[in-house]
Amino acid sequence: MDSSRRRGYNPGVRALPRALAALLLTLAAWGPLAAKVRVVATVFPLGEFAAAVAGERAEVELLLPAGAGVHDWQPRPGDLTRLAECDLLLFIGAGLEPWLPELLRAMPDRKMRTLEAAAGLDLAGAGEEEEEEEHGGTGHGPLDPHVWLDFELDAGIVRRIAEELARIDPDGAPEFAANADSLVARLRALDEKFRVGLAACRGKTIVLAGHAAFGYLARRYGLEQMALYGLSPDARPRPKDLMRAVDLCRARGIRTVFHESSVPPDLSRTLAREIGGSVLALHAGHNPSRDQRARGAGFFELMEENLSSLREGLGCR
Repeated sequence: MDSSRRRGYNPGVRALPRALAALLLTLAAWGPLAAKVRVVATVFPLGEFAAAVAGERAEVELLLPAGAGVHDWQPRPGDLTRLAECDLLLFIGAGLEPWLPELLRAMPDRKMRTLEAAAGLDLAGAGEEEEEEEHGGTGHGPLDPHVWLDFELDAGIVRRIAEELARIDPDGAPEFAANADSLVARLRALDEKFRVGLAACRGKTIVLAGHAAFGYLARRYGLEQMALYGLSPDARPRPKDLMRAVDLCRARGIRTVFHESSVPPDLSRTLAREIGGSVLALHAGHNPSRDQRARGAGFFELMEENLSSLREGLGCR
């Protein structure tokens, strides 16, 4: 009999410890596994951009529950804990999140970094303060915070997100930069699709039975937004605003009224009846509903739906 068998030799007995030793040496060479960066975003576009840029190196979550209004949402004690544990807070600013300054003041020892997406951008809406007060609005103030509806502005925001992530996780900087390049390319392709799709339209006026959330989109593609009231989402139209909209639609032959998909379409239907027209929805995209999230509608999908509605409603070739 072979001497190795007499001693009870089994090749697997020694092979297994060698394999484990090799694995342990490899793990030691890599060092301790780094914890993922924790990112919290106030609105859906920022969360989606951050997730695309960070890849597997971060965990990204939205502060607001699905469908909640970003203007009037009220944080709970648990939300303070979520913020205290995150590494990076992404928010729009320009008055979109009126509850945020007080929330941050309640965290005197906060360690997370913050990125205000609207900071430094060419913001629209200055000078509309009187109109807001006249309609009873108390929301955004004089500046338009809906900057994510300009895809070129989004490209700059994406670059800034990559820079902030690199400050927190320097080893991931090359990956963040490469992911940002890919996302910017998608945004510019979407921008070109809008530019071509809206270039030859019978109408150029977006009649919006709601607050003026689509100003950046209109500005970028040479359209005009005519909203029943200004930037504040809690304003209410007056009878003379409705009559002015009816007169404008009749004078220009406008037969489509748009409404923001997150609000009931009652007002838009009333206006559409007056002009013998129809109603189409547009997505502001700041916080999709539960149904939209359940069907996997991302930022790009919602914007594609907007383009389809605009082309139909404006009579584009």
